[in-house]
Amino acid sequence: MTSMTTEGKTANHWLIGLAEILLIFGGLFLLVFWNRLPPEVPWLYSLPWGESQLIPKIWFALTLPIMMMVGIVNVVISRRIYQHDKVVASVIEGAVLLLTVMYLAAFFRVVSIIT
Repeated sequence: MTSMTTEGKTANHWLIGLAEILLIFGGLFLLVFWNRLPPEVPWLYSLPWGESQLIPKIWFALTLPIMMMVGIVNVVISRRIYQHDKVVASVIEGAVLLLTVMYLAAFFRVVSIIT
């Protein structure tokens, strides 16, 4: 959990910390089921039905670190904005958590369909 002090006040960035912990949990879950995954997994549900929805499982695994990088970038943005506008910083943190939960819902859905 990160915290920062501005003008004697402390802001806890627990929302982003929770999002990162959830992504780490997703990564551990993926490691457990890695051998059960087929070479291609259905991820692109917005495309027409069939092979166009499939991606290689390594690309599926790379979505987790990409989401972690998005979270880290948003931590940096939130810290810079916090000094000027605490509400916007809190909205960014909430958006990171919401984005992570939505991603992980789709992630666990795909893994549960396959295994």
